[in-house]
Amino acid sequence: MPEPILLIRLEGPLQSWGVRSRWSWRDTGPEPSKSAIIGLLGCAAGISRPDWRSRTEPDRTLEQWDNALRFGVRVDRPGTIETDYHTVQGRHWQADGKVKREKTEVKYSGGKWVFWSEIHTEPTWRHYLHDAAFLVALASDNADLLRKLAGELDHPDLPGDLKHPKWPPYLGRKACVPSRPILDRLTDEYQDLKSAFETEPWAAPRSPRERKSLEIAKRPTRLVAWIECLDGEYERQDAMRLNQFRFYDFRRCRRIEIDTGSLRRIP
Repeated sequence: MPEPILLIRLEGPLQSWGVRSRWSWRDTGPEPSKSAIIGLLGCAAGISRPDWRSRTEPDRTLEQWDNALRFGVRVDRPGTIETDYHTVQGRHWQADGKVKREKTEVKYSGGKWVFWSEIHTEPTWRHYLHDAAFLVALASDNADLLRKLAGELDHPDLPGDLKHPKWPPYLGRKACVPSRPILDRLTDEYQDLKSAFETEPWAAPRSPRERKSLEIAKRPTRLVAWIECLDGEYERQDAMRLNQFRFYDFRRCRRIEIDTGSLRRIP
């Protein structure tokens, strides 16, 4: 029996889906994680981040969505990883709540004096995926949830959705602007996520050079897709778990390959 599936296309000049991003080293995974997509849905819906300084219980809506939605992603264009090197100068707060300072030592005959400066230069490395494209599919036993996310059903507590987002959606970081609308459509034509990935059109490379290389190649081109399932052979730590340390829960998924010879290309 067909089930409703929400299709999301992520395309843009730059994307960045952090996996182990900490402090000055901001990495990116090869494809969007489930927690990243749940965060994107929360951005479109207008859900604010919980304030961990307050004593109130944080909003658990995103965690509920993570439990209710089954996630899959197909890598249409893997893109290339680029690194952007930055140096940031100013007042930087440490984990202990104190200001990070540069230390200057001045020696004299009677001993050693240490002077502290308020200015600190922090080197940072930020990684991006250049010219990548992904097809994300979300399924759920709760059809109304998918309709709310797609903007086909009003929700009094959510001021936005993927069709009319409260805040502009972005591809991992605010500087990564999508080059096409995020929402593709909500459909019930497929039996499951696997059949959707095996049928939905392929966002083939855009540049003439990449298109020509695909036409010249004699071997079939295959796409990789990851589908969340309880009996999957792979385990990933990218499921939502709200906490101030940004730790994530584990989920099971399986890897499939799809022959592009049977897929129609997006013009």
